[in-house]
Amino acid sequence: MATSLQARPAASDGDASPEAPLDLGARLITRQAGDRRFGAPIHAWYPVRAARTRTATRAQLHGEWIDLPATVAPDAVQTTACGGWRLINRLGLIWACPAGAVAPPDLPPTPEAPLALIAYSKAPARADYDQAVLGLLDPAHVPMIHNAWWWRSQARRTKTKSYSPSPFGFTAVAADAFASTPAYDLVSEDRKVSIEFRLPSIRLERVTARGFELINLTTVTPQAEGDVVIRNLILCSVAALRFGSPLLSAWGRTFLRQDVAILERLEGRSPHLPLVFAGDPDRPSAFYFASKAALLRAQRDDAPYRNPIEAESLQWVT
Repeated sequence: MATSLQARPAASDGDASPEAPLDLGARLITRQAGDRRFGAPIHAWYPVRAARTRTATRAQLHGEWIDLPATVAPDAVQTTACGGWRLINRLGLIWACPAGAVAPPDLPPTPEAPLALIAYSKAPARADYDQAVLGLLDPAHVPMIHNAWWWRSQARRTKTKSYSPSPFGFTAVAADAFASTPAYDLVSEDRKVSIEFRLPSIRLERVTARGFELINLTTVTPQAEGDVVIRNLILCSVAALRFGSPLLSAWGRTFLRQDVAILERLEGRSPHLPLVFAGDPDRPSAFYFASKAALLRAQRDDAPYRNPIEAESLQWVT
């Protein structure tokens, strides 16, 4: 499956310095020492701020500081005043990517119906970027780290999930809809749950039922070498849940702190060791590295992204 990578022209916020934006992406890439299979892709969208923030701020991405304007129009790509960065407002977040001719993977589309932001949390971590992203994919992550009774059933069970290619990544759908978190039992018996991973580091869990939609979005932003920020937000069609935002956001921060505690205990990758994947539980991790390699090839060759993932069913016990 091939997906076009198309660079989009961007309107500028202000007068761009003619030299500042030149080869920013190339300059950032030269900083990436060693095997480019590892580390954060440079030409890709990463969230740098919540969209609800209405003041000019600064954010760090790939070791560079970005001056963000007070507002960014929804779904309209614009450039920063220096001309070095593209910005877009989508899914409750402001995303940034180096300006230039190299096209980033498309972001997930804006939901058709308006959804209310009911939770937002973030946590910085001193951690390897790839380790943080793998935490979004590892089937053992939730049962081993997030074991609250209302989020994780205590009973061990066999889970079967169907994986299929999707734009710039892959999507998993459980064979048993009730293998999902107990909190989703409140939704409906006819609910459908899917988990999409999209490059570079976007995990989008979507829960739908008749007249109901919920998006649980988790991302990893590479601030600098060895420094990442994990963000989580929840959008929902039930606008009244906004009143529970302080509590839901506090729960989100608790989950992210659990993630950070584990990540900061892990050793970073060794560039001298090969990637080794064992059985079905490691297949999503293998999908991630294969997808990232395909993206880098497409960007290097100015060619369409060819998704290397093939549909398959995976099974494990958690």
